[in-house]
Amino acid sequence: MTENVESHFGTWWAVAVWAALFGAFLLFVPFYRKADRKPAGVFLGFVVAFALEMFGAPLSLYFVLWAFGKSLPEGVLWGHTLSGTFGMAGHYIYLACVLAGAILVVGGWARIHREYWSKEEGEGRLVAEGIYRFVRHPQYTGFLLISLGVLFEWATIPLLILWPILASMYVRLARKEETEMEERFGDAWRAYKARTGMFLPRLGKAAVLAVAALILVGAAPGPASAGEGLAWRSYAEIGGGATAAGGVIRPLASLEAGIFLGRVELGSYLHLIPLEFGHPDLIRQAAAVYGGSLGFSLDPGAGAVRPFVRLGLGGIVKDEADADGAFDGQGVEKGFCGILTVGVDLPLGGRWSARFWGAYRLAPGYEDFEGRDLSGFDLGVSIRATWRTTLR
Repeated sequence: MTENVESHFGTWWAVAVWAALFGAFLLFVPFYRKADRKPAGVFLGFVVAFALEMFGAPLSLYFVLWAFGKSLPEGVLWGHTLSGTFGMAGHYIYLACVLAGAILVVGGWARIHREYWSKEEGEGRLVAEGIYRFVRHPQYTGFLLISLGVLFEWATIPLLILWPILASMYVRLARKEETEMEERFGDAWRAYKARTGMFLPRLGKAAVLAVAALILVGAAPGPASAGEGLAWRSYAEIGGGATAAGGVIRPLASLEAGIFLGRVELGSYLHLIPLEFGHPDLIRQAAAVYGGSLGFSLDPGAGAVRPFVRLGLGGIVKDEADADGAFDGQGVEKGFCGILTVGVDLPLGGRWSARFWGAYRLAPGYEDFEGRDLSGFDLGVSIRATWRTTLR
């Protein structure tokens, strides 16, 4: 996607509407203390800066041009943040973060206003139900989530500076409030604090840390016995098939690799689609589909056929070879791409299995060099190897 700067910006009414829309979330937070107003002011400044650079004037782009004499491509300090690599993926992440954040802000307000803020001094009770059952400060989590989503949509120099400031101010405010809550509610507050997280659920935080650790070591823990050490299972597969995208039957090759989290598979993939062959066998045009995947397979029993489903999210890119048959990657067009795959896994003995699958690839608005849609159905077969590794 390429933005036309002159036509896209200068929409000042949209700046006002967008800033007011996001600023309205602050209506769900009381400001009865000076300490509450400071983070709210930073959040309001954050959304105004977002609206200004999204609809008013690309100040970050102008600053870089003035300071370094160099323009920036869309997605680098102006425009949709991930557009140059993953198409509109950043926009979808932004929408999800805003929706989740809004639920936390409004949902947290509804509970705390009824049970605490609306009461006379000293009559409010400790709220530990609803959203507060999982996190102690759901509204602050909501504000941070909304602002983080904005960075995925339209990261600019002011926003990159303001977000760490905003996060640190909400952490400080949360700690100050917790000191007051402990003085007021004593042991009840300490017990509540011990079983809930400040901004993230304790279970969710543990899950995030566990997944991060697994990714860092490239493994998923398996059922290790005492003294066995760290054990995990991995997989890799190679396959091929055909795609009917755009009404043309073309071959495709697939590479997959990843780790197991129980029956869940966390991996990555690369699909190669020749778009045009030269003479005699040289590929002149090709597309590559890549990304991360999350899969799940049923386990009806040893040696039985296992159905599976897999969702992949990532990008798609096409390129054309030069006169020497080389793909230099210059000027390639990239876009968002998602793949939903269903199939069956047939054990072949030992670590090997054969997988027969069908998939639908969604690449909205992305076409080959002849203008044919690259969204469509695929059929293929793969050979998979699965192995177990133990570190003692």
